[in-house]
Amino acid sequence: MKMFEKFKNLAESLKKTKQGLSDKINSIFSAGKIESADIDKIEEALVLSDISYHTASEIIEGVKKRVLKIKDPTPDIIKQALKEEIISKISVEFPEIKADSEKNVFIIVGVNGVGKTTTVGKLGKYYADRGKKVIIAACDTFRAAGKEQIELWGRKTGIEVVSGKENQDPASVAHDAVQRFKEKDYNLLLIDTAGRLHNKKHLMEELSKIKRVISKSSGKEPDEVLIVIDAGLGQNSLVQVEQFKAVMDITGVIITKLDGSAKGGIIIDIIHRFNLPVRFIGTGESPDNISEFSPGIFTDNLI
Repeated sequence: MKMFEKFKNLAESLKKTKQGLSDKINSIFSAGKIESADIDKIEEALVLSDISYHTASEIIEGVKKRVLKIKDPTPDIIKQALKEEIISKISVEFPEIKADSEKNVFIIVGVNGVGKTTTVGKLGKYYADRGKKVIIAACDTFRAAGKEQIELWGRKTGIEVVSGKENQDPASVAHDAVQRFKEKDYNLLLIDTAGRLHNKKHLMEELSKIKRVISKSSGKEPDEVLIVIDAGLGQNSLVQVEQFKAVMDITGVIITKLDGSAKGGIIIDIIHRFNLPVRFIGTGESPDNISEFSPGIFTDNLI
């Protein structure tokens, strides 16, 4: 696979975050000679890009160690030090996403309104375009438009969708999908679940039930449990990750709507604070607008 295909539109989706952060940093450097206090002001610029205060403080301390021993550091030197500190926070050697065996199962979770079902549709097309035979389970049976929405994605992309009746037990839909997945020559099963809040105990128990049924029916644990979050919610999205992580074995994060947000800084906290890989970025509205995540491309297009 060509590199530009894997990271398609990732740089473009960071344009708003880069513009906001770069404008703030450039205004700090516009006064002339750079003092230690000016570097402290960069911390505020990082926080305004939705990097947490704790992580921003760590980054600035690292920048100071790199540049304050240099006589009269230039803005370019400071920016390079900032890039190097950010890269050090997010260049974690995570295992590759588990999509390379003959049979893989992904469960997609998250709260309402983050673009979860759209993400499932995009993921299906992403992997189908790369030679996988994909099937989707429509386990969002309680939302009036949930079943119709994912079935529409199936028609758009030519991917089979297993769905049940309205208000059917989502675990039974998952079971039926696994049976279909096992019997036919499918490579990847994507489980689209209903949006839920972490504090709705019965909904979280339902999610656990879906996972148990999948494990029993398929004979193994799901390969990935991916949480979808909305970049526009900034630090509030990190709360969602933390709370889902407390009740589910989350293996990675997908970030939607980054192209419309200046809050791309949350990516740094997801990797650095939660030790979770960012697997995909939603980069627009069309079925092709999804990209794998690259720490290098992210950092180069952040500052």
